[in-house]
Amino acid sequence: MKKTLLKPVFLTFVCGAFLFSCTTDNQDNQDNIDNEVFDPNSSLNTVFDGKIFSIPSPVQTAYLIKSLDLPFDGTLLNDDKTVGEYVTDYKQALNLGIYGTDLGYSTLYDQKNVTMRYLSSVEKLTSELGLDAAFDTSFLKRFEENNGEEDSMILLMSDAFRQADNFLKQANRKSTSALILTGGWIESIYIACQLNEKKSNTDIRRRIGEQKQSLNSIIKILQEYNKGGSNDGLIAELEDLEESFDKINMTYEYAAPETSKEEKLTTFHHTLDIEIDDVILNEIKTKIEAIRSNITNA
Repeated sequence: MKKTLLKPVFLTFVCGAFLFSCTTDNQDNQDNIDNEVFDPNSSLNTVFDGKIFSIPSPVQTAYLIKSLDLPFDGTLLNDDKTVGEYVTDYKQALNLGIYGTDLGYSTLYDQKNVTMRYLSSVEKLTSELGLDAAFDTSFLKRFEENNGEEDSMILLMSDAFRQADNFLKQANRKSTSALILTGGWIESIYIACQLNEKKSNTDIRRRIGEQKQSLNSIIKILQEYNKGGSNDGLIAELEDLEESFDKINMTYEYAAPETSKEEKLTTFHHTLDIEIDDVILNEIKTKIEAIRSNITNA
């Protein structure tokens, strides 16, 4: 049985100040988005009612995959032809997160035709959910004009999804925001698991192992905003998945953070050892496949 001990010198999480406040000006927003979006080790810090949850952004996982020179695999994406079959807010929100991750993945690999198809899917679901303001005509025009310019497109996507997230929270639709976040997380881990099976890679195995912490945040968010018990089935599936992640051994060594007032950034340095074997990885992969299938099936 193959067991992998993944031990880097340090793991850096860069948290932009804009994630903790809605009052930051536009230029600060742009600067901090740049730092967060283009750091493959960065985490997405999302705030629900003053509580901060740290979850790796799907875009960062896609950046990691691309940095390993793994070829683009369009068969991993959720079929964009099924977008019209998602008719409930619950399904639409989860699959918006999934399509958003697929959009980021295809964008990073300069798959122009695929990117525009998945942008159309994202546009349809945001319209159904009443999020047209984030993905309006102006956004679509800018996205089309920048198609092929990777960094610009990723920044546009990141900004649009943050606008949508802020809108949902201000409109007291946090349950919808939580589902979009969950869908994106599930899809990014699904893609990572599938690619690791095709060609095992220590960096991808590490990224999967790190989700032990993120999954706990996901479950707490879904429990907190479980409107009418609609998340009960998904929570049960994720709690079962958590049992597999609990088998992963993780060891931390603390190091004092560094704060830059000028850049409005705090950088956390610490060592993180992750011990994960093939049996656990296969368990996680199988459970993620089943959870995703339940979401993507109309």
